[in-house]
Amino acid sequence: MIKTLVSQQAAFDESDMKRCRVLIVDDDEISALVVSTMLAGTAITEIVCKSTLVLEKCNSMQPDLILLDVNMPEKDGLEVCKELKATPATEDIPVMFITGSVEHSTQEACWKAGATDFVVKPILAMTLVHRVRNILLNGLRMKFLSQVSFRDHLTGLCNRHYLDTEVKAALKSAARSNEPFSVIVIDIDFFKGYNDTYGHLAGDTCLVAVAQAIKGSVQRPSDIAIRFGGEEFIVALPDTDARGVKLVASRILENVEALNIENLSSPDKKVTVSAGYAGVNTRQSTTLDSIINQADLALFEAKQAGRNTLKGFGDYSLYLDE
Repeated sequence: MIKTLVSQQAAFDESDMKRCRVLIVDDDEISALVVSTMLAGTAITEIVCKSTLVLEKCNSMQPDLILLDVNMPEKDGLEVCKELKATPATEDIPVMFITGSVEHSTQEACWKAGATDFVVKPILAMTLVHRVRNILLNGLRMKFLSQVSFRDHLTGLCNRHYLDTEVKAALKSAARSNEPFSVIVIDIDFFKGYNDTYGHLAGDTCLVAVAQAIKGSVQRPSDIAIRFGGEEFIVALPDTDARGVKLVASRILENVEALNIENLSSPDKKVTVSAGYAGVNTRQSTTLDSIINQADLALFEAKQAGRNTLKGFGDYSLYLDE
């Protein structure tokens, strides 16, 4: 696994590093500009000279690293760091403290506040650049590993690990926002016959084409297409009611059929899919597995009805509460 990742270093190179964003927080604008100059060519930098504006700036900038001066008026760096680590949107952003103190107690306070690293004034440009590069490179590696662990290697869609973690989190978010949440379960019709007729390599090509048709059928960034296993797929649709999920599912059936992939084992003589959908309103308790099982029952009905069709539970009889 490690050798494979090392061989894919092109996934994050020097150009990726230079696109990373570093937020410099220092009440002394001259000092902040000096640090920014040191990092020129390493990453994109922005400056905030008022510690009370850091959270607001993070929301708009979404930095990959924060360089934070310890001693500032109104709110010192330690307080700012603790606030960042206590806020879900910023808790994972690494923080490097800049301090003029070499005392053990100051350094210990930085670590306890949640620091990733720190540099001592007067700052050596070479040391700062190397430490910043190491933190940014580690962040790029973690993002890359996250993408690898969340992606199906054949189709490029999200995988079951993503379903079990991120989609469950999205469901909890729906509960907090009191929004509906819908799921579509999709199965390629007569796929065993397709593999028997055309071979498994052609079957893989078919899976990739169908996956792309499904992905192209969902239009919002929050809508997630997942390969569930074999020839089965799932689409998760936050903030989508019965009418919306039916529109998306119908579009998926149409787009797959429009691929016109020959399948002589099917009565339609081409590749088609069947789909079942279900959803929840955020009122009473259920789980993601329950919604998927409900959609799977609808899929079974679609297959019993002759395949290449759609069935679903439009009354949203399931309910959700976080």
